Amino acid sequence: MEHLRVGVKYIISNGRCPVGVALQDTNGELNVTTFDIYLHLVKVGAAVGPRDVMRALGVSSPAVVHRHLQKLVDLGWVDKDVYGRYFVRRKVGFKGYMWVGRRLVARSVLFSAVFAVLLSVFLAILLIHIALGSPIDSSYALLTLVTIIATGFFFVEVWRPRKRTPRESI
Repeated sequence: MEHLRVGVKYIISNGRCPVGVALQDTNGELNVTTFDIYLHLVKVGAAVGPRDVMRALGVSSPAVVHRHLQKLVDLGWVDKDVYGRYFVRRKVGFKGYMWVGRRLVARSVLFSAVFAVLLSVFLAILLIHIALGSPIDSSYALLTLVTIIATGFFFVEVWRPRKRTPRESI
């Protein structure tokens, strides 16, 4: 699976490439419109024509869409059927991101969600101990503190805007 590093401002892809993202492939630069079209094809999950993509993404003309689709075909990410419709040949992995169904999600979002759940459980147990008046073990308090710090770190990473020039990675 080919991996590309993506620097994004927004974390969960909503079918559009986030603002300020530049992608690089082995042939040079893969621009934002090409990436938007690729994400749209993954989201649709079926063969679509250039005019369908044009309407869905608000691109100016089918010729522009066709040029970007041809880039994706040349990369081997998309194929064209006998009716001139395009479909995803394979999902491409992007470094720091993973596919959840048909959505591209930053791994830091998943990490922050896991730590938020852990923190909720630790705080619930801590409140039960306080309500019952039972002593709180110092190691448990330390574990809760470390979880609070880790959760805060991941939430900052998720919501902090990033502008990095992505590089291809193996």
